[in-house]
Amino acid sequence: MDETSPAVLLIADISGFTKFMRLHALTTSHAHQIIVRLLKALLNASGPPLKVAELEGDAVFFYALSTEKNLPQDADAVKEQILRFFRIFKQEIEALERVEACICEACTNVGQLRLKQVVHCGEVAVEKIDRFEKLFGLDVIVVHRMLKNTVPSNEYLMMTEPAYAACTDFYNLEPERRTEHFEGIGEVETLVFYDTSLASVLEHVPAHPPPPLRKSVGWKFKMHGRTMLELVGLWKKKDPAWGLPGVR
Repeated sequence: MDETSPAVLLIADISGFTKFMRLHALTTSHAHQIIVRLLKALLNASGPPLKVAELEGDAVFFYALSTEKNLPQDADAVKEQILRFFRIFKQEIEALERVEACICEACTNVGQLRLKQVVHCGEVAVEKIDRFEKLFGLDVIVVHRMLKNTVPSNEYLMMTEPAYAACTDFYNLEPERRTEHFEGIGEVETLVFYDTSLASVLEHVPAHPPPPLRKSVGWKFKMHGRTMLELVGLWKKKDPAWGLPGVR
């Protein structure tokens, strides 16, 4: 595990989701299924050189192993996927709004969900544990610390100086330069691109064709069916999350 490789590290994180996770079982079930659909959309939109390191709740941790020689080329490929993630996420949100699955808090507020992405370049060691590959190194910690920042927005792209340098720039957009203090790391120079500036570039990203109506309706009924099974399971367990007075 002493050998390290240059890598592009990216975390795509869904903002605004946790407030929908109420104690009411119906809302919690629908919120869970919505987040699964959005995460699947991000995974399906990804491609080489990115690989999935981990699924982390409402986020996906991607990485792209590289070499000193190939890092600019790989960073450029990741740069294109960053835009793709923003675009596919917005499309999925719009599709979910069109479905109008139900009137619960999660379904009616799905339009408030946003995507933020943080990107860093550094050295990582890859350890194979059983069938899985685990990333280690200080730079892995840095990219995770980047999610806890002082950016006054829940939809943006944040890059460290090494990531920005590897990409040479980001589609000629002017970033906001910020100095962030990350726990256990110290001060890190970052560059932030907000949704307002990203919009001018995203409009040129080819859109995926919207899913056919039958597929959207099918997902809606499947979601309700799964929720009913979950609620029946809670009732059998007499779980307090069922929400019935007097149930312990």
